[in-house]
Amino acid sequence: MESLDAWLLLNASGLTSLRQHALLRVLQAPERIFAASAAELTAIEGITPQHVKKLRDAERQTDLAAIKQSMLDAGVHVVTWGGEAYPSRLSETDGAPTLLLVQGGLLQTDDQAIAMVGTRKCTPYGRQIARRLAADLARRGFTIVSGMADGIDGEAHQGALEAGGRTIAVMASGPDITYPRSHRQLRADIANSGAVVTEYAFGTEPLRERFPARNRVISGLALGVIVVEAPMRSGALITARHGAEQGRDVFAVPGNVDSPNSRGCHALIKDGARLVEVAEDVVEGLGIMLEAVPVRAASPQQQADLSGDEAAVMKTLSFEPRQVDEIAAEAQLAVATVNATLMMLEMKGIVRRFPGNTYVRIS
Repeated sequence: MESLDAWLLLNASGLTSLRQHALLRVLQAPERIFAASAAELTAIEGITPQHVKKLRDAERQTDLAAIKQSMLDAGVHVVTWGGEAYPSRLSETDGAPTLLLVQGGLLQTDDQAIAMVGTRKCTPYGRQIARRLAADLARRGFTIVSGMADGIDGEAHQGALEAGGRTIAVMASGPDITYPRSHRQLRADIANSGAVVTEYAFGTEPLRERFPARNRVISGLALGVIVVEAPMRSGALITARHGAEQGRDVFAVPGNVDSPNSRGCHALIKDGARLVEVAEDVVEGLGIMLEAVPVRAASPQQQADLSGDEAAVMKTLSFEPRQVDEIAAEAQLAVATVNATLMMLEMKGIVRRFPGNTYVRIS
């Protein structure tokens, strides 16, 4: 049996990563797992006849030719545990996936990665902080890792992309399923500027119980985990917990004390997570000299010259949404002038409009 076929069968068996590692520790290679007898397999600690049945079912029922064609069609390749291309930081964690299906490419430089996670139902404040932090860290050469979900995850990926940096999305589904569907273009952009990875076989749906396992891969790929916004019951806190258990640094962004979305972050800070306001807080928290990760030159958008009205409007904006009337009053400009100016600033990519005709700055 070819090595790739054996890895794909092991992945299709549905055995947990811990069971797969138990088999590999003894038998060394996946081909030897499928060549072993039932007696040899059950002699391995933790392996039962039910586990053997899963291996045999995978061998009988898996259409390897169809999987390989699906991989070819989707532009997906396999990275296996112990191989040179496997992320070294992830390989050091307990229960690391034995196989990753990758769209795009993983680089050695991705070892300098930061995970950024948070709630799907985030506030405009959370969106802007996530995008700004991700962009600033990407400009310092960090790869941004997240889960491609709505809310904070999506903003983190977008921030890295807008800064011209690398980003990795870890999915809780098979490589043929994009979740949420609205992120199809985002997924394509991530694959072009980093990687989309999953440990799950083709056809695997993103069921709720798979997300905690996905989260331990997000934290496992990174030097540290930043939680931007999270209520007390949040998958982002699970990621932070995985990170702490894996020896990763945990960071949290403070928020409005009256906002339920800030309570998880504030609880993390009380428990010893490092408070983060700017990218430099993360760099210093990791114990890296700032001089070792200098900020790359700003993009042409960020260097754009502003007219007098544009500069006046920008002075009134922050990362909290503001109404046009408030902006006009503070800038001492007519509302019509402010509306036209905001439209130009939005086109330049340095402000963003939110529902209710409110605006925030994003650079």
